[in-house]
Amino acid sequence: MELLNEIKGKIKGFVEEEGKSLFETLINKHPDEFFKVLRETKPILSVPGKFVLVTRFDDVQEALSRPEVFTVKPYQRAMDPSVGPFMLARDGTTINSRDKGIMRAVLRREDLPQVREMVAGLARQAIEQGARDGQLEVVSMLSRMVPVKLTGEYFGFPGPDVETMKRWSYWTQYDMFHNQDLSELVHTNNVRSGHEMKAYLLELATQRRKEIAAGKPGNDVFSRLLETHLPDVIGFDEARILTNTMGLLVGGVETTSAAIVQILDQLFDRPEQYEALINAARQGDDATVYDICWEALRFNPINPFVVRLCAEDYTLAAGSSRETLIKAGTPVLISGRSAMMDSHQVPDPEDFISGRPAYHYMHMGYGLHTCLGDHVSRVQIPEIIKQLVLSGKVSRAPGAAGQLDFKGGPFPESFSVCIGSC
Repeated sequence: MELLNEIKGKIKGFVEEEGKSLFETLINKHPDEFFKVLRETKPILSVPGKFVLVTRFDDVQEALSRPEVFTVKPYQRAMDPSVGPFMLARDGTTINSRDKGIMRAVLRREDLPQVREMVAGLARQAIEQGARDGQLEVVSMLSRMVPVKLTGEYFGFPGPDVETMKRWSYWTQYDMFHNQDLSELVHTNNVRSGHEMKAYLLELATQRRKEIAAGKPGNDVFSRLLETHLPDVIGFDEARILTNTMGLLVGGVETTSAAIVQILDQLFDRPEQYEALINAARQGDDATVYDICWEALRFNPINPFVVRLCAEDYTLAAGSSRETLIKAGTPVLISGRSAMMDSHQVPDPEDFISGRPAYHYMHMGYGLHTCLGDHVSRVQIPEIIKQLVLSGKVSRAPGAAGQLDFKGGPFPESFSVCIGSC
């Protein structure tokens, strides 16, 4: 309560004077306490000349359901010069609707059993190869490794080597979604990564087409795209294939890795729920493993908010006591993290209750820009955790090694566990 009262006392000064510095402190160190106060006192927080922060469940869903008003245009700065014009930075365009439709057709839900088998095998291999003296550093040896290798096996984009793929994934994801300070170094590394990916994929496309012509078609997403013959009028040419294939790497590694270690971190502090997950894993109860993982992630989601740009004057939560006019040109921070803890729509939000309705979770976003590969993530993330807990008695490593360490960056960089005793 002392912390809540302290934050309450700071909000007025924050709105009028402090701006970004206090906001960053609260978001980084006390996000849930901060959001709780805002939901109760100022659910749509307007900082004149800076941004608007949206915290209530209903308001978050309203904003994310209005892509023509709350646009993804801010992401174009980082995406376009790196991977080319991309669906995630376009609203109400052919690029968005056409590319998304085609990509969803080749990311077939019928593939999910195969994806689960791939992930299980890759995870077991990574754990066996990565464990040292009873410890496993999860980020470098498992939570990044498996998504990178799945990008090769299932998406058909193996890259020249694992470390290069990790580098491409890191810098593109960093600049596109986390570079709020507009670091030129981060942006340069992102653009360079995009150009390197494109050059690699051009060579790979030539090789794959030769294999297809020789009667050896692949059963991966990239090969399916190359085999898809669409009329020129559709506009889905090789440049679109390359851009969308690069997008699979951009969105598929760092977010998956963060989810895995943040779920484990939460479960290690909840022995009852962790034991339930272990029992479900041993029984092959994938649905319960998923439910426990998704609920654990609610207590420390991947991102505190997504960024949108208000394209026209709009009154959010119109007719309510919190209605707020948001002026055109205002950056809007829309917090799924806060929404998932909003007691107005999520019963007993501070309690761990697995098996909540799917619509209470916004881990994969909401509305038009829900994650393209959400169905793959819903299999991959819990399956990696399942294989880890089946590998032996897994617990948090002692000392600093067993704590999440972001090393000053936007993603978890180290998190060690014991397998057996260590």
